[in-house]
Amino acid sequence: MLLSCILCTANANHHPAKELAASLRTEMPADPMKFVQDVLAAESQRTDTDGKAKILVVGDSWASVVGTEGPLPSFLERRLKLEHCNATTTSIAIPGTESGDWSGGALLAAMKVAAVGRDYVFIVLAGNDALDRMPSCAEKKKTAVQCGDELMAEATPNMYKIVDAIHEVNPKARVVGVGYDTMFGGWGCGLVTADIFPQCYLTLNRSQGNACFNTQFLRIQKLWDRMAANRTFVDSASILGATQVAGGDPAASTDPKDRHIDMDKMGPAKYWPDYEGCFHPGVFGGEDSGAMVVMEEFYKVYWSKIKGVCPQKEQSVVV
Repeated sequence: MLLSCILCTANANHHPAKELAASLRTEMPADPMKFVQDVLAAESQRTDTDGKAKILVVGDSWASVVGTEGPLPSFLERRLKLEHCNATTTSIAIPGTESGDWSGGALLAAMKVAAVGRDYVFIVLAGNDALDRMPSCAEKKKTAVQCGDELMAEATPNMYKIVDAIHEVNPKARVVGVGYDTMFGGWGCGLVTADIFPQCYLTLNRSQGNACFNTQFLRIQKLWDRMAANRTFVDSASILGATQVAGGDPAASTDPKDRHIDMDKMGPAKYWPDYEGCFHPGVFGGEDSGAMVVMEEFYKVYWSKIKGVCPQKEQSVVV
């Protein structure tokens, strides 16, 4: 509700994207180590984890929506169970966090504690970096490309610190990340995209503006691609196009040989509702909810190929 209210009251004197990011940061724990220890204590009470691959979920509110158990079930774990995969998930994702929060200080130390003993660490990050930093960059009269460069210059070293810290305490763990799916299709969400990269919407052609925005935002996925190329323990899993394809957009594709989004459009409002702040997948609708659609795609592109975790339906690639 708070997120929707921000959209409703936005005007020329406000920055909807920055305010959304700030509202999420109010949920951050004062003591990250205690937060993680409480999560681990709750995990220790589970009776269904023996002999299963242990997945740790790290990151922002997007990661929290799809990977946290309670009050709704973990959408990631639910998808894996539906596919008869032998895995459990535990989430330490924290809404509002940016890559810089996890790359040092108390959050990094707490994450390292939680990463011990995990088989996989699933990370979603850098979206809040864009929400918080890009409006200020635009105010400096920089172009969308220049601001995108600035985003990558700040987020890239942070992300390497995070994955390297996990590898330091747990060399056997694989780190897998996704760069989100195209979002922002809900009612009023154009206010957010126009605040993140206002340079893109100086044109009266909304499609051109969306293509400009998507070009910059998709660089987060490319960051994961680069890290996977430079770290043998890191995997990049693209779920781009999942919700557009589910919504029937013929210009999008999830074909592994030709994956792409419809650059002129955002994710369908059905899957990216305003009640989830425009950039979180919807949680209502059962198997056709935004959260389940993106986790189904995550399963297809990554978990379905992991021998020993999920049943193999086709020729498998061990990663």
